Amino acid sequence: MEKRINLQNVGVSLRSNNIFQNITFSVLEGQDVCLIGLEGVGKSLLLKAILGNVTFSGEIVRDAPCRGVLSLHKRFSSTIMDFLDYFTLNEKDKLLVHQFLKLKNLQYSFQKLNSFFRLKVLILKEILYHPKFFFLDDIMYSLNLEQKKEIFDFLHKQNITIFFVTSNMEDLMFFPYCVVMGREGILIEGKTLLVLQEEKLLRRLGFSLPFYIDLSLQLKSYGLLESVITNGRELTNRLWKSN
Repeated sequence: MEKRINLQNVGVSLRSNNIFQNITFSVLEGQDVCLIGLEGVGKSLLLKAILGNVTFSGEIVRDAPCRGVLSLHKRFSSTIMDFLDYFTLNEKDKLLVHQFLKLKNLQYSFQKLNSFFRLKVLILKEILYHPKFFFLDDIMYSLNLEQKKEIFDFLHKQNITIFFVTSNMEDLMFFPYCVVMGREGILIEGKTLLVLQEEKLLRRLGFSLPFYIDLSLQLKSYGLLESVITNGRELTNRLWKSN
């Protein structure tokens, strides 16, 4: 049976103030989701509600184990090995650690790690619980595209469904399904390419489309492209060949 996380009329209040309410949508196993929303609409609180870290109204049903990384600001004064409790792991999980980190020395100080390796270690800590769904808050802002892809590819190899929160429209290109959140609830959701074509709505909400997506949409509207192209290099090649 297909596993899912189902939210029905979910709301979170802080100090008697409604941060958001009436959030209803589902995350299906095998369908990665990117949630976007402007600053302050409650995206991080929504993740905390799904993971059971804050009190919420409504109903959240989780059919499978969920874990996540919501912050890079973890203080730990010892080594990567100690942080991961490496010597308590079975051989399969130890291999997983080495495959993902690609570090020969696990005695390196956790506190001295750069943001990329810190995130990888934090993800590993949660992955070792073997979840089916994994949540990532808006914590990849300092990573380049190759680093983001490496992390997403690793999670996919573990058969983990990703729920990713961001305010960066560029990140949408990694995800086939998109949910747009506002204070009033879910404003629009669907396949990412279809959501991006709701250009006027997105602009009204304050989102700026990535340049090559915007250009692709404009060219499509003039009949110069048959479909929206999500990759800048592919768009350049297509335009070059058309000439």
